[in-house]
Amino acid sequence: MRVLLIRPPARHTVESEVPAAVEAENLSYPPIALISIATFLKARSHHEVKILDAQLDNLDYDTLTQQIRDWRPDAVGITAFTVQLVDVHKTIQAARAGGATRVVVGGPHVNDFPQECLGLPGVDAVVKGEGQQPLLDLLAVWENGDEAKGLPGVMAHPDDPVPVDDVYYSNDLDEYPLLDLTLVDYQRYYDVMGEGGIFTTVISSRGCPYRCTFCNTPRHRYRVMTPGRVCDELQNCIDLNIREIYFVDDTFNITNKRVHDLCDEILRRGLDISWTVRFRVKGVDRPLLEKMKAAGCTRIQFGVEQGTEEGLLRLKKDVNSREIEHAFQLCREVGIRTVAYFMIGTPTERTREDVMETIRYSIRLKPDFVMYNLLTPFPGTTLYDEGVRDGVLDLEPWLKFMREPDESFKAQVWDEHFSRAELREMLDLAWKRFYWRPEFVVKNLFQIRNVADLKRKATAGVRLLVA
Repeated sequence: MRVLLIRPPARHTVESEVPAAVEAENLSYPPIALISIATFLKARSHHEVKILDAQLDNLDYDTLTQQIRDWRPDAVGITAFTVQLVDVHKTIQAARAGGATRVVVGGPHVNDFPQECLGLPGVDAVVKGEGQQPLLDLLAVWENGDEAKGLPGVMAHPDDPVPVDDVYYSNDLDEYPLLDLTLVDYQRYYDVMGEGGIFTTVISSRGCPYRCTFCNTPRHRYRVMTPGRVCDELQNCIDLNIREIYFVDDTFNITNKRVHDLCDEILRRGLDISWTVRFRVKGVDRPLLEKMKAAGCTRIQFGVEQGTEEGLLRLKKDVNSREIEHAFQLCREVGIRTVAYFMIGTPTERTREDVMETIRYSIRLKPDFVMYNLLTPFPGTTLYDEGVRDGVLDLEPWLKFMREPDESFKAQVWDEHFSRAELREMLDLAWKRFYWRPEFVVKNLFQIRNVADLKRKATAGVRLLVA
């Protein structure tokens, strides 16, 4: 079968998280999940597989439909995020208009809302969870002309039960083949906060055991690749002249030993790379950071979220402000750049002064970059359930959006204490307070390495200024 895997355009993203000026210059990530699935299908089957990243060229839907028609796929697979559900819906329509006889949808949205996604017009099946083996099984059934019913990890029939959590997860991440990054135009992806080189993402673990109330990451069966397998992936990147890596694990440092072991293997092999990770503050110490820096780590992204003990407790961050400040201080001393993530409009921010204290705290930490977001609780998270319980949030608008994606939909914010307009104004203020400080501007001018780097950062800065 000819199988076309599509990342939909990002033309109708649900407004909720960041100012449009910032979103326009956000990181350009490759569609790593689709690459993983395509690589698996090519390694384990005879299917002809192609990836179409419609975000990379911001394709309009007429062009997308024509590209689908030109390639003539037997099956189209579409990755779905809830905030891009309108574009997912339009991509399904484009696939049908382009002649696709079968359409299957997977991704984070399906994990949370499989039945609603299966009910969208034009969808033949959904894959819940890690899609490699379930999709391979589904394609085999379709190719044989059989009815797709009762497949593990798949819903393709109204009578199919929602797949249970333990069916579709692989316990051995090492068994997956090395990613074939040549399936996409890999040289075009970049990191606006990076060093200007070719950039890609790597996943070395899956799942997360922690219980942050705003997060809906699957928490069961946390699994990791062995250090050797991770380094094989890194060598694969180096062979393609990719030197900037972002580990997009939900949490990289579940244990310090795992990080030490991986760094030791990187050093043993002499891999020359620059890498970034998402980190928890808990457990950060100097020996760990020094080992990471020696192995090529140049930037750590910390989910700080709040600067008060009350806020940290409400979000179940399992860390205190003293530990946060110590981690950022250690990174400065060791020479690893930092990114701090903060949320504006949490339940414990009851007055404008509370929000301003969050902004001031983010500056006092002295990170190299800050990412501010409006708290946007999503269904399936503990915080959303609390909001519905307390009458702050209403589930019905979300359910209607799941059934009938509408580009006028706006995700709910926590508006117990502020209106949406007030929250958005304070969010814009936070970005400007941090990024238009003279010391930040001067510091980053001296860190610009080339013309392309200058152009990306200058464009982002100008858009932010006029937001």
